[in-house]
Amino acid sequence: MLRTKFRYNSENLRYERVKISFFNMLMTAISYLSFGMLFFIGLLLLQNYIIETPYEKQLRTENKALKEHKILLTSQLSRSNHQLEELKKQDQELYEKLFETKLPPDENQSLTQREEILLAGSGDFKKIIKDINVRFNSLYNSAKKTNEFFHANASVKKEDISTLFSLPSIIPVADFDPSKLVSGFGTRINPFHKGHYHHDGVDIATARGTAILAAGHGQVIIAKRSDLLAGFGNYVEIDHGHGVITRYSHLEEIIVRQGQKLKKGQVIGSVGSSGGSIAPHVHYEVIQEDTNIDPIKFFAEGLTAGQYQELVAKGTKQNQSLD
Repeated sequence: MLRTKFRYNSENLRYERVKISFFNMLMTAISYLSFGMLFFIGLLLLQNYIIETPYEKQLRTENKALKEHKILLTSQLSRSNHQLEELKKQDQELYEKLFETKLPPDENQSLTQREEILLAGSGDFKKIIKDINVRFNSLYNSAKKTNEFFHANASVKKEDISTLFSLPSIIPVADFDPSKLVSGFGTRINPFHKGHYHHDGVDIATARGTAILAAGHGQVIIAKRSDLLAGFGNYVEIDHGHGVITRYSHLEEIIVRQGQKLKKGQVIGSVGSSGGSIAPHVHYEVIQEDTNIDPIKFFAEGLTAGQYQELVAKGTKQNQSLD
């Protein structure tokens, strides 16, 4: 119940009853509301800056860790990007060697660069980490599927190791580069009568005296020297087992003997121009079950995917052979 208020009037020296006005009521209400709001704001500030909940404490700790270790994280992420690029490059090279075609374009976006990581805010930084993690998982799953495929279809058993070493898988010339392949397998122009004929191997032109290497483990079955200015000249044949024989013709020097067992990469002679040859080179053939096969199909070691593609392109040119 409201109490009646009186005010002393000095003019008539009497107490008069105070009338309650709407303005006074409004000002009083505003004063109480303002005080209440200030009090509430003070409580909120007190709670936010003095009283800390467990969740807020966790968030503050995470933010502090992100600020302190952001440089370290960006460095690690940059290294991860570099590793991803290397893995993609190796995967592409392996694909091109196996299937003789380029790997289909990657649908994923390009990898995040270091500058982008350094300039990123906290929200973008978390998104970058999430994106890289997704790409890592995608690459891991792709590698897992590839490994499972090769394990199921192209796994090597212990008893197959000797067979793999015996395959003529290296290029039989020391210090080889693709530019030295001057004529490939197939129909070519004969350098003597200028007619078309079937070239049973590949011609690798290089300096006289360059070392000729055994393309795989095997045994020498022919080491023949000839002074005739026709035919293979000085040549060597190596039996690699499993019906595969390699022939190295037009040599200048032969340093192996018939019946000798050889290791892959062992020197068997040197480049020359003996027999029916118009320039120093080695005429190299791969014969399987009495049938000549394109030697380039066996070149699996010591070449990048780009070099192998260059060899394939040069091997298909219809040019003149050297023998």
